[in-house]
Amino acid sequence: MTSRRRAPRKRSAYGNIREVHPGRWQARYTGPDKKRRPIGTFGSYEEANTALATVLADVYRGTYREPEAGDVLLSDYARTWLSVRELKPRTRRGYSDLLSHWILAPLDVPGTARTINLGELPLRSITHGVITEWYGALKVATAASAKAWLERSTGPSDAANVRAWARQNGQPVKDSGRMPATLWNGWRAAGSPQVVETVERSDAVTGRTQAARAYSLLRTICNDAVRDRHIDANPCTIRGAAQTRPAERVIPAGSVVDNIAAACTGGSERYRAAVVVAAWSALRAGELFALRRQDVERTASGGVRLRVRRAMVDEPGKPVSYGPPKSEAGKRPVHLPPPAARALLTHLEKFTGPGPQALVFTTSTGRPVRGGQRSQMFRRAKARAGMPPEIRWHDLRHLAATRAAEAGATLAELKQRLGHSTVAAAMIYQHATNEGDARLAERMAALDGGNVLPFPGQRYA
Repeated sequence: MTSRRRAPRKRSAYGNIREVHPGRWQARYTGPDKKRRPIGTFGSYEEANTALATVLADVYRGTYREPEAGDVLLSDYARTWLSVRELKPRTRRGYSDLLSHWILAPLDVPGTARTINLGELPLRSITHGVITEWYGALKVATAASAKAWLERSTGPSDAANVRAWARQNGQPVKDSGRMPATLWNGWRAAGSPQVVETVERSDAVTGRTQAARAYSLLRTICNDAVRDRHIDANPCTIRGAAQTRPAERVIPAGSVVDNIAAACTGGSERYRAAVVVAAWSALRAGELFALRRQDVERTASGGVRLRVRRAMVDEPGKPVSYGPPKSEAGKRPVHLPPPAARALLTHLEKFTGPGPQALVFTTSTGRPVRGGQRSQMFRRAKARAGMPPEIRWHDLRHLAATRAAEAGATLAELKQRLGHSTVAAAMIYQHATNEGDARLAERMAALDGGNVLPFPGQRYA
């Protein structure tokens, strides 16, 4: 029987060492891509052999990276990275803004006359030291941007002051539109009083959040650059740079929200139920204003259950469209307590069109309620109710989450109700209140002490 000779295995890489000058040895290799590359020239054969062995070991371990892979500019890699990601339009727009304003833009280095522009650097040259210098410049730049923004928005407009002054003097005036010249002249004759108080925002707007978001995005991009073997390690290793510590917001009380809802009068009455439902359901604004009649179900017990299946996509300059919720966990049922259920059922009878596809909440012309219209409606209702202007629509979601937590919701239940995929995200919306702590103390005092056992030999009076 004739034995067949086994063909030699093909190596994916190989190399050699040669003496180029007396006492100088050059190591070269042919990589998996069949390109011949020099490793370097060394003072001894042993040093050259060690360097060659290291490269070939990387090839066989699967950790080899072509030396020129890191020559890609960060700007080219980042833009390609963004273009191939499956992102929601709002997220894509936010990432694009962070890249253009902070990551790929030249920033002044504090204490020097230099600028740093990460976008012009090849990936392999972006080291921890470079990132540290850029991050220092980033914090200064975002703080200056926040200060400039505050200076441009120091207070309410003259029109807002004229309307408030007119109401103080018993003169009826509409919430929007052109005002008579007599009102303007009367306000000026009175010394142009600043009736509407300026909201102090300097503590909340510092630029730190913008800096943290930019750093976090850059770190994510560099993580993928490591995975794509453009660089060996992520240079973004500044501890705490991606963390934000937002100021604790004062969650509006339920009575405050009730007053705002009651102030939705006249043409704004059709939005009253939206305020109430938002403050009890914890739905995101995009989820709430994407609800259709078919998404509102009556339960066997006579309650109301919302089926969150989609969210509104509201991009400036584009028609409204609808897509999936923020995450897969966002597709969820949400039961409404009686106050919200009654308000919603009344709204359906009075304002919602027929048919299962009819939007629950619309404008007076039957169109979707866009973000700008919602903000305008909420601002007017706050002014009528005499409520603080700094209350945001998103605070209604915080209030609903706090109500659920105070009612005894577990973290798993809170996560499901809010539509979050992680417990950490749901924890953002847990807020302790003085009333909640008082009720906790009452429950603690009501506990029976009969299960407390004394230590052996110890007596209690």
